[in-house]
Amino acid sequence: NLAGMGRVSILAGDTHRLDELAQEILAVSPVAYVTILSPNGDLQTGYGKDDWQQQFSVSAAGRRQFSVTKLVSSSGADKTDPIVNGIWLSSNGPFVRPSIDFSPSDLLNLLGGYELPIFYDLLIQVPRQSRTGHRDPALTLTLEERPGSSELTQKLLPPSPSLVEIGLSTSDLQQNLRRLLWQAVLITLNTLIGGICIAVLLARRMTVPLQALTTAATKLGAGETTPTIAIQARDEIGTLTQVFNSMALQLQTREHELRELAQTLEERVNVRTQELAAANAKLQELDRRKSIFVSTASHELRTPLTSMKVHLANLRDGIDGAVTPDQRGSLLRVEANLSRLRTLIEELLDLSQIELGQTTLRMEAVELGSVIAKTVEDLHSFTSERSVKIVISLPTDLPLVSADPEKMRQILLNLLHNAVKFSPMNTIVDLNITRLPSDTIQISVRDVGPGIAPEDVEKVFQPFYRAPTTHKKTKGTGLGLAIAKLLVELHQSRLSVETEPGRGSCFYFTLQTVTPVRLAHAEPVVAREALG
Repeated sequence: NLAGMGRVSILAGDTHRLDELAQEILAVSPVAYVTILSPNGDLQTGYGKDDWQQQFSVSAAGRRQFSVTKLVSSSGADKTDPIVNGIWLSSNGPFVRPSIDFSPSDLLNLLGGYELPIFYDLLIQVPRQSRTGHRDPALTLTLEERPGSSELTQKLLPPSPSLVEIGLSTSDLQQNLRRLLWQAVLITLNTLIGGICIAVLLARRMTVPLQALTTAATKLGAGETTPTIAIQARDEIGTLTQVFNSMALQLQTREHELRELAQTLEERVNVRTQELAAANAKLQELDRRKSIFVSTASHELRTPLTSMKVHLANLRDGIDGAVTPDQRGSLLRVEANLSRLRTLIEELLDLSQIELGQTTLRMEAVELGSVIAKTVEDLHSFTSERSVKIVISLPTDLPLVSADPEKMRQILLNLLHNAVKFSPMNTIVDLNITRLPSDTIQISVRDVGPGIAPEDVEKVFQPFYRAPTTHKKTKGTGLGLAIAKLLVELHQSRLSVETEPGRGSCFYFTLQTVTPVRLAHAEPVVAREALG
C-alpha cells in the first residue's frame, strides 16, 4: 500500500511527503522500521523504533544508509511480490536468518518466556504504472503541459525501480505462538495424565482381581482355608475367579474328607496295632511255652532212653541170656533207632535252651586246629559209611580265636555232618580256614551236593525245614543248620551260604582272633537278641 500510495512522491522525489507516509506507517504497532530507496539506491527516507533507529548511519560520501538494506537483495523477485526475510537483531547488529519459520530451539525459548529479537523484513518494488496496468493519466497530463515533457517523462520513468522496505516485529506473533504452545502443552499433558489415569484404572481393574486370586492360591497351596473371592466383572478374569472358587471349594471338601479318612485310618491302625501286639505277645508266650515244653520233655525223655539203651546193650551182649542171630539183628535195629531218637531229643533240648536264653558261652582263646581235628574224628564212622573224605586247609600261622570250644565243635559238627550227608559217595568235603583283614578268620564248609534253590536259601535255617531237592531217603531231624545258625550268632557273627543248584553249597562264618590268653566267662546271650 505504501508503495502504491507514495509512488508519485517517490518518483517525484517529494521527501516531505515520503517522511509523512513513513511516520504514519511507523505508528502502526508491529512496524519496527520503514525505509524508501530511490532508483539509484539512495535512502530517500527511513525511520526506526528503539534499537532500529541506531541501524541508520551516514556513509563517508555523506549518503544516509540502513544496515538491513545491505543484507537483503531484490534481484530475481517479481515486481508485485514482496521479498520476505527473517532478521535477527543481536547486540552486534542484524543478520539474516536462514529461514523465516521458528526453529524448535526458538519454540523452546518461547515456552521459557524469552522474547526473541526476530523481525520480518518486507522488500517490495515501487510500481511504475497504476494498479490497472496503465500509466497514471494525471501524472502524464501534468508532465506533458511543461516544456520538454519528453525529457521529464524519461526522467520519471527510470530503468531501475525504487524500493520500499518495512520491518515487522514478531512480538505479538510470539505472544500468540507462546499461548498456543502452552495450550498444546497443557492439552498434551492433560491427555497424557488422562491416559495414564485411564490405564491405571484399567490395570487396577485387572490386577486387583488377579492379586486376590494370587493371594488366595498361595493360601490354598499352604493348606489354609480361603474365602470365596467376589466376582467383580463378567469377563475372562471373572470366569477365572468363578473357576478358582469352584476348585477351592472342591479342594477344601476333598481335604475335609481326607482328614476324616486319615482320622478313621489312624483309629483303625491303632486298633490293629493293639490287636497285633496282643497276638504277638500271645505268640511269644506260646513259643516260650513250647520251648519250655520241649525242654522239659527232652529232659524227661533222656533218662528212660538211657535206661532203655543200657538194657538193650545187656540183651545184645547176652548178659541176661543167650540170643539168636535174628534177635541180635532186631536188637541192633532198636538200638540204632534209640540213638536217632536220643540225637533228636538232644537237638531239641539245645534249640529250646538257646531260644529261652539258657545257653551260656564260655569264651576263651581256642586253638581251632584241635577243635577241627576232634570234630572230624567224631565223624569218622559216618564219613566211612558215606565214602566221603573231609579235606582240611589250614594256614601255617593260624592264630587263636575267641570262641566257646564246645559250642564251636557243635557248629562244625552240624555243618560237616550236613555236608557229608548231602554229598554223593566217593566225593570230597572241603573245610577251609582263611585269614582276613581286621583280625578275623573265615571258616567255610563246601560240598558238591545237589545245592539249594534260590527261593529256599533263607528257609534252610528254619527248624525242621527240608528242601524239596532233598532225597527222601536222606535221614535227619532238620535242626542242625538252625542250631548252628543260632550258635554262630551268639558268637556275634553270621552264618551265610553260597549255593548253585546241581553244583553244591558253601556255608561260612567269621570269628575274631585273640592273643593267647584265657578269656573270662561270658554272660548268657539269647539267640533272638543276637538276631536283632
